[in-house]
Amino acid sequence: MSAKTPPSKAAVSGKAFDWKVMRKVLAYAIPYRWQTMAAAILSVLLGLLSTARPVLVRQGVDDAVVMADWEGLYTSMAILALALVIEAVGQFAFIYATNDLGQRVIKDIRIALFGKLLHFKMPFFDKTPVGTLVTRTVSDVETMADIFSDGLLVIFGDLFKIVVMVGVMFFLFDPALVAVSLSVIPLLYVATRWFQRSIKSAFTDVRNQVAALNAFVQERITGMSIVQVFAREQVEFKRFSAINAKHRDANIQSIWYFSLFFPIIEMLSAVSIGLAIWYGGVAAAAGASVSIGDLTALILFINLLYRPLRQLADRFNTLQMGMVASDRVLKLISDQDQVEPSGTHTATQVQGDLHLRAVHFSYLPDEPVLRGINLDIPAGQTWALVGATGSGKSTLVHLLMGYYPLSTGEILLDGVPLNDWDVASLRRHVALVQQDVFLFSDTVRNNVTVYRDIPDSAIWAAAEAMGIDEFLRGLPGGLDYDVKERGGMLSTGQRQLLAFLRAYLREPSLLILDEATSSIDSQAEAWIQEATIKLTEGRTSLVVAHRLATVLNADQIVVLDKGLVIEQGTHEVLLSQSGAYANLYEKQFFGEEDPSGGKA
Repeated sequence: MSAKTPPSKAAVSGKAFDWKVMRKVLAYAIPYRWQTMAAAILSVLLGLLSTARPVLVRQGVDDAVVMADWEGLYTSMAILALALVIEAVGQFAFIYATNDLGQRVIKDIRIALFGKLLHFKMPFFDKTPVGTLVTRTVSDVETMADIFSDGLLVIFGDLFKIVVMVGVMFFLFDPALVAVSLSVIPLLYVATRWFQRSIKSAFTDVRNQVAALNAFVQERITGMSIVQVFAREQVEFKRFSAINAKHRDANIQSIWYFSLFFPIIEMLSAVSIGLAIWYGGVAAAAGASVSIGDLTALILFINLLYRPLRQLADRFNTLQMGMVASDRVLKLISDQDQVEPSGTHTATQVQGDLHLRAVHFSYLPDEPVLRGINLDIPAGQTWALVGATGSGKSTLVHLLMGYYPLSTGEILLDGVPLNDWDVASLRRHVALVQQDVFLFSDTVRNNVTVYRDIPDSAIWAAAEAMGIDEFLRGLPGGLDYDVKERGGMLSTGQRQLLAFLRAYLREPSLLILDEATSSIDSQAEAWIQEATIKLTEGRTSLVVAHRLATVLNADQIVVLDKGLVIEQGTHEVLLSQSGAYANLYEKQFFGEEDPSGGKA
């Protein structure tokens, strides 16, 4: 999925909203049906109350002002004030109810969306920019709240108010006077339809540019070290300026339509009032029963009528924006193709017996990465995977974690195919330590426990067993030390140590170390080597490494090349074969002291 998402069906079709999408959105309002009904009833009552003000003014002018009945005038003013207070209280209750409903609904939708994302396949996250997903989860979901706060219920209330006011106008006044006054309504309809058609593409473009902007900013901030190391500041600044300019242009385009539409509405409203005064004055001069109160009330009615008419276009576009956002969000929530497949097999204990049978895998068709891997790893042994970059080592690790489905072949854990394992149960017994360690912006404690309820005494005992308690005690605050985003306050080696401790506390049956000892200093390497011995003790371990010094004592070393197993054996056996492993070993330790004894 690219950062620039194609316009949704609702935006392309020209409809204000798609009923199919609307039904899905309204399904989330079912738990709040009583609140929804209360808001709908309030909109009806406000529509009825909207006619009270002009009617009371008409009565006060004709019965009190014209007749010089001061007592009657005071009474009319008091009743009018009471009507205004009731209407204001009703407006407050309606606005609060609709906004509260919208926030409750989007809370449920955001939880549903995030819960769904947690179970998506890893390839989905490989292809989708993080900024785009942030936009969907935060900004788009927030826009959906407008469907309730400024969209559906408000539109219903405005339409009901318009119908009621027009009906009362024809009932109270001369139908010809009302018809002449409202004769510009067809022009208003034409202007509104033009506005709606013109602005929908601008609104969709705004949402697309917001997603693109979020994706760009998130990626550059995350990779700021690369930007600065390669002196890309000016280049990235120019690229950001270009993307930001597109965002600005999209917003300005929508502002241009608003700037044109609202003056047209104001002009048509003034024309309606002018027609009412002209026709009413002519009719009164001709002896028709048109009073001053009638004209005053009619002018008030026109002003009150054009207010919802003027807002309707904006309401419909707010609703349409909500539909565009809803379409995107609900597609993610309903997308079953991206959900990780999961079997039904669970186990409370795992031995760690691992078998790979004719494993083939490719990310792209006709570009195989693994080509018929066969391995039998007994429980409790430590095996190493070595080979050049691109040989398939990390891909094999991802397959063992269940991140990607096999093209063909089979992987069995304790005799059960990985496809048959419940994903949560499988990963409960597997721990992975990678070269690029991810740490949350939180304390050391929460990072190594991954928010599980593990007492500090158990953490310190594990750290002491691994020989890294000295490192932890040296941190300011110890377990309470905040490592900041992605562990930015720690060195690479220190982050690795926390990753090892995190894996140790998980007590896995199958341990996978994927280049976990590369890019570290000598002190951290000494700590990590000691931690590795403790961590791999008594459990099935698979160590992926470029640095052969870390795998010399493995029970078996597997050499991969272009997706094939080309050699397998112990360190001594492989050296004696003078093959690919011996050649790789010689290159790494040429002229140095052989870690296993002697000269390389």
